[in-house]
Amino acid sequence: MTITFWTEDKIVKAEKLWKEGLSAREIANLFGSKKNTVINMACRNRDRFPSRQDAWHPQPKAGPPVQPIRHPDRVTRVTVSGAHVTMPRVPCIDGPAEP
Repeated sequence: MTITFWTEDKIVKAEKLWKEGLSAREIANLFGSKKNTVINMACRNRDRFPSRQDAWHPQPKAGPPVQPIRHPDRVTRVTVSGAHVTMPRVPCIDGPAEP
């Protein structure tokens, strides 16, 4: 005989706490279980425990875009892998320094 930890009463209470915004760890601490038991139960009852990852959106950066600092004695080159690196200016290759 298997003893089920998640009874219907506990699921209803966990659902209420989930909708209030408590984390899986906080809910598990209230029930005296582990975080993964709450996560697994929420996955099995996805209709009652909606995903929270859709609700999170990063905040847009405020202010004007940051302009790169230009150094007259350095140039930006693109490597074979496509990375942009800043290297010292070589007068015979890059020409004289910009004023």
